[in-house]
Order: sequence, then C-alpha cells, then structure tokens
Amino acid sequence: MEKEIVLYRTFDSAVEANIVKDVLETNGVPCFLSNEIFSSVLPLTNSAVGAIRLNVFAEDVEKADTILSTTTLPDTQE
Repeated sequence: MEKEIVLYRTFDSAVEANIVKDVLETNGVPCFLSNEIFSSVLPLTNSAVGAIRLNVFAEDVEKADTILSTTTLPDTQE
C-alpha cells in the first residue's frame, strides 16, 4: 500500500520553504518541495498559483505540526 502524500504548507519565499523543509527532515519527517522552479521563474502574487508547496506523508502531519510549533524559525526576508 502506498503512503498518501498531502500538501502541508505553501510559501512565497524559497528561503522560508527550504528552512522549514530542513527542520522537518532533521527531525525525521520526510518531505519535499514542489513548484519551486516555477515560482522562481514566474513569481506571482497569487499564492494559489505561484506558491512553493511543501508536501509530507499524511501520517506525518501531526508530527510536523508538533515540531514546527515547538521550533523557533528565523525571520526570513528575501
């Protein structure tokens, strides 16, 4: 049986997306970014279309929530 992949969060900033991805992976949550190249080539103000997407397995959503709620992330400005 294949694991279900879900959209966990979206980001306008590639820096912020990669920081969150790295924090999750460091804490044992497999994840990947999608739409990263598209959003850098054609930056749009509409987040639904141009956003960078962070995807995780459905079974890891709760763990990801816990990790990110207890982790202080740097303030990123591109």
